[in-house]
Amino acid sequence: MRHASSARPLEAQPFWSGHRYVLAFLVGTLSVTVQLKFHEIQYLEFVFMADFLLLMWLFFQSHLRVRVFGPFLSLAKSYSIFLMAAFLLAVIALRQDFFPFNDFFLKRPLVMTISRMVELFLDVFFMLYLASLYREDERLCAFAARVYYWMGIAGGIYALATFPLNYFFDMQLGTYLVSHRLRAFNNEGGSYGTYVITVLALAVAMRHRGWLTRRQFRWGMPLLVVCLVGSQSKAAFFAVSVLAMFYLIWSLRGWKRWGLVGALGAGFAVLAVSLQLPDAISVYAKASALYQQGSNMRSEDGNYVMGRVSGAVLAPRMIAAHPLLGIGWGNYPLVRDDPQYRQGTAFSIADVDSPSLGPIDYIVELGFPLWLYMTWLAFKPVYLLRRHGADPWLLCMAVMQPLANWFGAHLNLTYQWVVVGLALGMGFSRRMEQGQEHASWK
Repeated sequence: MRHASSARPLEAQPFWSGHRYVLAFLVGTLSVTVQLKFHEIQYLEFVFMADFLLLMWLFFQSHLRVRVFGPFLSLAKSYSIFLMAAFLLAVIALRQDFFPFNDFFLKRPLVMTISRMVELFLDVFFMLYLASLYREDERLCAFAARVYYWMGIAGGIYALATFPLNYFFDMQLGTYLVSHRLRAFNNEGGSYGTYVITVLALAVAMRHRGWLTRRQFRWGMPLLVVCLVGSQSKAAFFAVSVLAMFYLIWSLRGWKRWGLVGALGAGFAVLAVSLQLPDAISVYAKASALYQQGSNMRSEDGNYVMGRVSGAVLAPRMIAAHPLLGIGWGNYPLVRDDPQYRQGTAFSIADVDSPSLGPIDYIVELGFPLWLYMTWLAFKPVYLLRRHGADPWLLCMAVMQPLANWFGAHLNLTYQWVVVGLALGMGFSRRMEQGQEHASWK
């Protein structure tokens, strides 16, 4: 791609002018309804694939000439390096023994990695493409932000409306389990909690821009807070604490900053105790210690022989065997039954499994060097926005992507990329730059 002042941007073409609102609407709605999928492919991913092909057609129609905003181009290059490195490590990982659960094509070595790469490519591409559109067109950005916000409100209302059905009739809708956790349109309460945080941060940023009225803000925020608490997501509660610490660092100066950070740290410790985090960690530690002996006696219990308990045993063995190169992105369910890792413990009972231990998941599959690069890359939008002088609430929106990953959300959950795209579009808005061309156009 090269800069050409005479090139006509794709978004300025007549057909695309109306279509971008449709795309923004679909992204804002389908990114938070993760249960809408065909097999393991979400409907939004079908939209992304179709839209990408259409964009490529328009790109060739414009004779391969398109403008690219400098910071966004930098992010694209960095993610390209990550994808190439992940593929190379997956090829090297073919030297391992694999134990696939079935012969389905998409569950084979290397194919698993390629499918993850395609998902991440589409997430990053549309994050940057939409950010470019939002940067140029503030009305489109406001529309997309409102769609995302009101979907959050609709999900909260749905979760609370189905609470009585779960409480009295054990119906598993927007509220589920005997603990009556809220999940709205999500698949479970943990990821729903982190999603609600993104809506809260976006709502404050929208209020600062005047995109929400005072009444909409005052009625919406309490509902979202209730949903956050109702999600019973420990990951979300700790993400809120870390996010608050980041916000204080970004918005305060001098002794006030560090005094409040210290107070927040003490509050974080109190929160950990009140949520019985030490007891929860102790339960996992005891279960892991007993896993070697007890897994075969509970071989049909998915909560025991899959997920965190088994992951806390198997993942360290994989890391010890492949600390630098990893086992290959997406390969955990394919190699976890290797005798050198199982060492006599129970087999997997399904073809989809992960340690569900946050950063450990990616250290296992990517190795330490590429995981460190991925972590730096996740914070790069925050760095770019911070250097540009963006609102701290936009920084909070952008930092939710790495925070969500740290606390267990999958890298390819689309809502986090949608939020970063909104943060980039709002932070680098041309109107906010008062019509002056940014120095990093290339």
